[in-house]
Amino acid sequence: MLFRQAMEAPLTPEGEGFARAALQSTMNELLARRDLRHDTRAKSMLLACRLRLRALQNIVICARREDEFIARPCELREYISDLCMASDMLLRPLGRTVRFVAPEEAMEALCAPRDVASLVLEMICNCALHCRGEEIVLTLEAKKRRGKHGACVITLTATCEGTLDLEALHAAGRREGSGIAAMQRTAWLHRGSLLWLERDGVSIAALRLAGMNRIGGRSAGRPYSDQPDYVEMLSDPCSQVYVGLAPVAGG
Repeated sequence: MLFRQAMEAPLTPEGEGFARAALQSTMNELLARRDLRHDTRAKSMLLACRLRLRALQNIVICARREDEFIARPCELREYISDLCMASDMLLRPLGRTVRFVAPEEAMEALCAPRDVASLVLEMICNCALHCRGEEIVLTLEAKKRRGKHGACVITLTATCEGTLDLEALHAAGRREGSGIAAMQRTAWLHRGSLLWLERDGVSIAALRLAGMNRIGGRSAGRPYSDQPDYVEMLSDPCSQVYVGLAPVAGG
């Protein structure tokens, strides 16, 4: 009965609280049943909940108005590194790896952390779903803005061996509530840009954001600290990484 209520809960921004509570309650109930740990039907129900939570998350992001958007200073290097480590450990049993490449210095930007996390996980998920390469590489770098003394632009790229179906990608971007549409909305709300391209048989997704720190200057440290580390993400079967990678990682 609880599972049916969770599956039938409307996926709308107005009903987000009820739908999220119903889905998470169902997941917690399934995970608490030790006798169902290896049950195929229970695993399918758990996956259905994660996929529905992912759809709800994308719908909410796509519908978010500019005046509802709340950004805060966030140190992206450590934040994205933990997401990549958790994703790597989740995908390794499936024969895929996630590697994170970044310089040692901190990189700060004004952002909505959970939305950025969703975008990063969507990048990884798309590579795992649509590209054939075993290794998915996320690269974070800061470059000095042309004509802006010391100011920087932060670029995050996801690359994987394989070809892109740009027509299908653009069609998905026009579907309200799709993962691609949510990525585009997230980039727009952050006053950033998002693009896809293919080069020498490698698919590339690139996100550009305005950085807060200056090239060669000191960072203010890690302003945002509510993000769980990769061990906590993997320990919590309801965490954002399990939800974000549900289409490829399964139950």
